This record gives sequence, C-alpha cells and structure tokens, in this order.
Amino acid sequence: MNWQDSVTNAILRLTEQTGKADFTRQDLIDFGLEQIVKEVGAQGKTPHQTLGRVLQELREQGIVSFEANGIYRLVQFSKKQTVEPRDSNNGGKGNIKTKKISILPHRSLMPKIGQTGYSTSQAIAELVDNSIDARYEDKLLTVEIHVDLLGKFVEISDDGAGMNEETAANSIKLAQSSKKEKLGEFGLGLKSSATSLGKKFQIITKQLDSDEEYILEYDEKKWLEQGDWTSHDLKIQTGADKLRSGTKIRITDLSFKPNGHLPSSIRKDLSTRFAPYIETGEVQIKVNGKRCEPDALELKTEYRPPDGKEEFRLKLESGNEVWGWRGLLKKGSDKGDYGFRVFRRGRLILQHAKIGFNPHPEARQVIGELHLDHVPVTHNKREFIQESPLWQEIIKEEGIFWQFMRDLLKEARSSVRKTQIDQGILDKMEIQKDNIMRAIKKIPQLKEYAFPEQKEKARGTEEIHDGVDQLDIEKRDKQEIVNIEIEPEATGDRTRKPKKLQQRKVYYIWVQGKRFRIQHSFADLKTDEVLKDKTVDDVAGIHVFTNIAFPAFATTKDHVFYGVWNIAECIAEVMVEKNKRPLEEVIKIRDMILKKSSEITRELDAVEQEKKVAEKLRAEYEEKVARIKQMELNTGERPL
Repeated sequence: MNWQDSVTNAILRLTEQTGKADFTRQDLIDFGLEQIVKEVGAQGKTPHQTLGRVLQELREQGIVSFEANGIYRLVQFSKKQTVEPRDSNNGGKGNIKTKKISILPHRSLMPKIGQTGYSTSQAIAELVDNSIDARYEDKLLTVEIHVDLLGKFVEISDDGAGMNEETAANSIKLAQSSKKEKLGEFGLGLKSSATSLGKKFQIITKQLDSDEEYILEYDEKKWLEQGDWTSHDLKIQTGADKLRSGTKIRITDLSFKPNGHLPSSIRKDLSTRFAPYIETGEVQIKVNGKRCEPDALELKTEYRPPDGKEEFRLKLESGNEVWGWRGLLKKGSDKGDYGFRVFRRGRLILQHAKIGFNPHPEARQVIGELHLDHVPVTHNKREFIQESPLWQEIIKEEGIFWQFMRDLLKEARSSVRKTQIDQGILDKMEIQKDNIMRAIKKIPQLKEYAFPEQKEKARGTEEIHDGVDQLDIEKRDKQEIVNIEIEPEATGDRTRKPKKLQQRKVYYIWVQGKRFRIQHSFADLKTDEVLKDKTVDDVAGIHVFTNIAFPAFATTKDHVFYGVWNIAECIAEVMVEKNKRPLEEVIKIRDMILKKSSEITRELDAVEQEKKVAEKLRAEYEEKVARIKQMELNTGERPL
C-alpha cells in the first residue's frame, strides 16, 4: 500500500471514531501513524515529515482542507465511513474489508474542462446561451460582446434578469443546473467556455430591485494551488443601482491572441447561431458595437410566394413534433453550403445539414431551418447524440421527414436542370431544328403523309432501244412539305431603349393537308416516367416538350440530342396519327428524319471546317503581305 492510500484510510478511521470531520496533524499521528508505517513498510527515520507531505498532497487533491489553527477537515465526511465484515465462506483467504474512499476530482479538472476544442466564437456562444436563458419574456434582451484587440480581455454582458445569491453561487459549480427545456441545461457551459477563453474570469451579476451585486472570481493558478471543491468565495457588494439588472462576465489572461478580423468572424457566426431569436426581435447581439444580423437568403419566390419560405410542422412516429421552413435558393451552392440549419431550443447545432435528402449536385438549392427541440445533444451542444433513437428517427430514409422532403427534391432537380438549359443549348437546338426541317424536305416518301388527297396519274415515256414503255407514276403537287418563314422578335431592354427587332425562323410542316407550326421546349413534366410529351392543335400547331425530369436527361451532357430525337419522333407520331396509319411506321419515319438530318449536319460541319481552313489561309496571306510592305518601308526596296 502506498502512503496516500494508507493516510487516507487512517483519516477515515479517525473521523469515524470521533464522529467529527475535523482533526489535527497530532491527532492523526497519535491515532494511526504506527499502523501507517506498518502498512507502507516504511524504513525511514522521519515518518512524521512524510505524513505532513502527504497531508499537503491530499489538500491539493481536495480530499482534505486546511482550516485555521492547524486544523484539517475531511471534505466528504460521513459518520459511517468504514465497514469491515468478516466472510466465513471466502475459502480461508482472510477478512474482506470494505472502506469508503474519496472520489473528489483533482483540482486540475477545472482548467481541463476548457480543453474541449472550442473555437472562440463557440465558447462565446455558450455564454450567450446563458444570457438568453435569463432574458425577460416581455423585453428585448441586449447582449454586448467586446473583444479587446490588444488581447487583454473578452467581455460578455447582458441586461437580462441576472442571478440571485443562490443561483450565482451555483454558477461556479460543475454540472449544477436547475434549467429545464432551456439552452444551458448541463451546468457546464459557463465554466468550460470561460476556461477555454482564458485563465481568469470574473462574474458580476444582480437582479432588479436589489442593491446587492454578486461577484465570483476564478484564477487558474490560485485554484491549482489551493482550490477547494467544497467552498469558494462569493463577494456581495451593496449599494448597486436597483433599477439595473443583468450579468457581466470578463475573461482575462487570454489563451488566444485576437486579430483584427476576429470580431467580424464572431459576429457572422453568432448571427447564424442565434438567427431565430434575432429575427423574431427577442434578442439583440452586438460584437464590438456592431449588431449581429443574419444574412438575407435569396430564395426562389416562385416556389412559395411571397418570400420563398414554406413553413411546416410535422408529427413524427414517436409523437414528437419538428418544425421550421424549407425553400430553394435562387443560386445553388457548389461548395456544399446548402441544406438545413438545425436548431435546438433556438440555438444552432448543425449548419448545412443534409437531412431528408442525400448530398447531390441537383439538391444544391435546398435550404431551410429545422428545429429539433426534443433530440438530445452532447454536453458541449455541438452535435446531436448520434445513437439516440430520436435522432435516428429523423435521419432514416424511410421516415416521415424524408417522405416529406420528396416533393421539394423533385422541384430542386427541375430547377437545377432548367439552369443547365442555357442560351448556348437553345441556339444549338435552333440549328438542329433547321436541319430537321431541311431533312424532311429531302425525303420524298413523306409527301404522302403531308398531301394524301393531292395525287394524280401521269404518263411518262422513256425510250428503250427501238421501242417505248409506258410507266404509271404517282406525282405529288409541287407544294413543299415544309415552310420556313421569318418573323420579327423584340430584344433588348424594354424599359430604357426602343425595341430592337431581330429576325428568327418559324417552321411549319404539312400533315394530311393541314399546316402545323413546330415548336420545342425543355420543360419539367413533373414525372420521371416519360422522356417527352407533345400538344397538337390545328391553330397552335405541334409543341414538343423534352422532359428535364427524366432521369437519363440528368446523366447526359448532350441535351440537344434528346431534343432532336423528340422532335423527329413527335413529327412521326403526328403523321401516323393524322393519317391513321399503323403505329410501327412511327419508328420508320423517325429514323428516316434522323438519318437525313445527321447527313445534313455532317455536310454543314464539313463546310464549316473548310471555311475555317480558308480563313486561316487568308489570315496567313494577309500577314505575309503586311510583312512585305513593312520591309519595303524599312529598306526602300522590294524584297526578292
């Protein structure tokens, strides 16, 4: 047995025998030094001095305290401290002793609780939690934070209700909290955050209508030398202004060196963390004199007029309710800055949480707030307890919240895909649409679908050797199956400048003797089951819709291909439907159109390539001529 254990046991036996927690060093020597020496097997000549040293160690550990006039006191005293039952059935191994031991924490625990990885703003947020918990229900709470840029102090003050004597005394105790359903529920935030920020802090607090101000101070160095878990100094200063209330915490001997950007960084972080309180006007937070203001989100108001926020309240399988709002950003984030800001009792726990959906580029516009007041968090309030059934209920993919998010995810996918259809793609579609129309004009087999009633027999002759054969030929009227017209299109800023007219091509196709205008649009058809759809009207014409919600559309970069395919197929369908022809002819007509269109595209590409070659040769020629002229100017002679 070592000296500390033996001395501790001797103190326990002595105080049990006397029934008192107090004893002197001499009392302990007289009562138990001889047994202590035997237990530890001491061979030295000065066991009295060793005993004194061990008592000092026990003081530092908070097991005993030193009072006035040489009196020691056992900190956790009980009259029944040691029980030594004899066990007759223990196999002859001797007596089994049960004794009470002290489990008071070492003094170093207090500074250690600050070593939890807080950032500066996270530590300050813990102190703001306490201020919000102490706010008046019918009054705006103002929290002022000042970070001295010279690194001398950090100060957090509020004009809340303040603390009475009992609450102030409890504020310095570890894990002492009577708060229920509030932010500071664990009784650790003040101590852990303050010791994270610096080695010294002071709390000054008072309540309304009281002239007493309570002051608590902590100094890490002094605490490690002589701190006592069972008692701490509480100063009471009288004569304070009765009309004032609130709490001020000042931290000094800082553990970090502030820089010029720190106040703005803290301001931005707190603006997000406490956004629900700030936005409702319950709390005002200032950092170095400037107010915290949550960033205004640019939302798609067409999703949910008038502000783009769809408020919700859902009851889960467990019966608990979650609430908040959801919406879509006008511009999605490619850096992962989308998803839910998740709050618990008004305090931000998670930022950009992908809850109710999986991270995906097509979900990058999803944004919202989610309040999970019933889900437990870790003691530092930086994350939810992952193993909690209440947390698992939220994140499971087959759960109520995930089902609730499905329609918004469809809207998000549609929104993202619409942004992919830029003007460049639309311009390419116009070129390909022109190629399709030119292809249809060059396919003579399609005229019977266009003008089925305009057939006439014609006799043709052809000389073969020394005779004449008569051939029956079906001849169509020379009317074109495709018409291309030009119509003006207004462009430019209509509010400041006169309209600038620009011409565009409009395409018409004849089917069963009627003329139909051909149009194409990329659109969300609100289903992922079909690639395309169309409307056919004798007046409005044929409008082809390529479905951007179709899964394959999202996986390809060649959106023009789908548009071309759908136009060709829809024209084929109309030709077959209007002429009441067999459905299998649709594929035949579509493939003829696509084949001829691709041939025209290749021809045009070849022409464009030839133009580029010619342009390059022309540029080289002009450059050579320019060099010759420059040489003539420089030398006055024409080069050979």
